[in-house]
Amino acid sequence: MPFLAPPLVACCLTALLIVLLRRPAERLRLLDHPGGRKRHSHPVPLTGGIALTLGFYAALLLSFGALGKLGLLLALIAVLAFIGLIDDLIEASPRGKLAVQLLAALLMTTWGEHRLVSLGDLLGNGPLLLGAWSIPFTLFATVAVVNGINMLDGLDGLAGGLVAVMLGYFGAFAFWLGEADSLAVIVALLGAVLGFLLFNVPHPWRGRWRTFMGDAGSLVLGFAVAWFTIDLTQRRAIAVPPVVMLWVVGLVLFDLFTVTVRRLLRRRSPVAADRAHIHHLLQRCGLSSRTTWALLIFANVLLGAIGAIGWRAGVSEPVLFGAYLAFGLVYLAAFLRPRWLIRRYRRAA
Repeated sequence: MPFLAPPLVACCLTALLIVLLRRPAERLRLLDHPGGRKRHSHPVPLTGGIALTLGFYAALLLSFGALGKLGLLLALIAVLAFIGLIDDLIEASPRGKLAVQLLAALLMTTWGEHRLVSLGDLLGNGPLLLGAWSIPFTLFATVAVVNGINMLDGLDGLAGGLVAVMLGYFGAFAFWLGEADSLAVIVALLGAVLGFLLFNVPHPWRGRWRTFMGDAGSLVLGFAVAWFTIDLTQRRAIAVPPVVMLWVVGLVLFDLFTVTVRRLLRRRSPVAADRAHIHHLLQRCGLSSRTTWALLIFANVLLGAIGAIGWRAGVSEPVLFGAYLAFGLVYLAAFLRPRWLIRRYRRAA
């Protein structure tokens, strides 16, 4: 029962804060207005990210042991939540947000010495050590994960649902490794995300309480995913092979890579916003929002299961990596040309 207390507190308090922050959000104009690429019909409060961050911190008061060892993570999350809140209020420039992400990642790698040192035995020739490339590669990977999750925050419940799946796998890994402090933080954050999803996943009981996480939420969750991806794969005798994390975060990385390649081929900026992400394409094929959400959440569960079960079953890292690359190429081939895919799907339907 003590193990369940932090996530339950985080879930309940996050839900309560979302309700309580609704009117202040309207007074402060902390709202996401319809128009442009945004398809919702009414302004929606952007308080989900702040609510889940506060709920997460409150729950951690029940896990004092985790606070000290993961103090830098908690401090950086607070900074990112604040910057995200500012962005939700005044819409900061993409360059400004990128600079904040890089600064947080730099502090993580230098001050906290929390970085990718080895990519594991991907090629069957022993551990692939990064050496002098450790910090640059960690910065790149962190920014990629944060922005990949932010890009998928375009369908109710999708970004939060994908992160909940990832945190579920991270929690299982921390349990298997005996990492009690990391497990306490992971389950507390998972509880907060589930509390937010009560007001974000499309369901008939949500009604007028619909809430978005905003950049305050996507920055926090993206950075937390990057942190625990590193935390559970580095700096210990027994660790999760890094290739397993590629599977757990697979859908985010597949979408990010495909969208980036498509934009570069069209001579557009890689950070230019559009409606060509996987959830947009599935909806343009005729799938409903709920069906699209359920399909992508299931896909992420399946991908993570392949990596986790493969690891626990003793499948070699080169085989897991080769299979991951094969999945990635199939995804790229299927979604690189979205108009062709949509036409073919509509003809078949």
